[in-house]
Amino acid sequence: MGGRSATKLAGGIAAASLALMVSGLVLAYLEQHRVPASSDGWNFSNVLTDVVNMAVPVLGFVLASRRPANRVGWAFLAAGLGLALSAFCGPYAQQALIAAPGSLPAGRTVAWLSNWCFVLETAALPFLLLLFPTGRLRSRRWRPAAWFMAAAFTLIAVTQIIRATRVWDDPFSPFPHGQLPGVLPVTLVLVPVTLLIGITGLLVRFARSSGEERLQLKWFAAAAGLVVAAFIVSALVDSVPTSVLNNLAFLCLWVAIGTAVL
Repeated sequence: MGGRSATKLAGGIAAASLALMVSGLVLAYLEQHRVPASSDGWNFSNVLTDVVNMAVPVLGFVLASRRPANRVGWAFLAAGLGLALSAFCGPYAQQALIAAPGSLPAGRTVAWLSNWCFVLETAALPFLLLLFPTGRLRSRRWRPAAWFMAAAFTLIAVTQIIRATRVWDDPFSPFPHGQLPGVLPVTLVLVPVTLLIGITGLLVRFARSSGEERLQLKWFAAAAGLVVAAFIVSALVDSVPTSVLNNLAFLCLWVAIGTAVL
């Protein structure tokens, strides 16, 4: 793909993602007093997360337009689109089905989509770990790992689509209601395994790297350490300051990745 075509495609995906994210925030604000408290997305932590997540498609656009051959940028765009769909579909479905029934079209279809679109952003992370920083697998020996990850997330996506279809009449039922028997344990195994594969690939790449690539990986490692520390703190203490710390840590990670790739 040529540079100009890549820029247009990346710009279109990023713009669509940002539009969905902003629309989701607007809907969450409008319906804050008309949905159950457990479903209300208009609080500091959720809004901050949605705002910080806007950096994902922006970074994806910068990387994909300047380094179109590097798949890291496209992985960010895929993750950004998944985050955008999650941020938009939930509030849209609540507005159409709970806050003001019938006020928006295709409410149940959007609710159905909101029940499985999160797979896209979840899948992007292990692939990003496996491809960083060059956007390519380290060698052909890693192809089976990449195919396994693709198969795993395809399976997860299919099972979540089935669940979303089974809870069509009650799309806001708590997870994992409607899940097929045995699917949840398999999912809880597959996702960590794919992350472990991605982390292993990154560690092997770091151990055998030198020069510029090693410096790129050091950028990533420093920011990843901050993310891990913030995650541990937020797991122990659920508060607004820890939410701010967690989001800033992820923002630092994305900046570090962008700096390393460019």
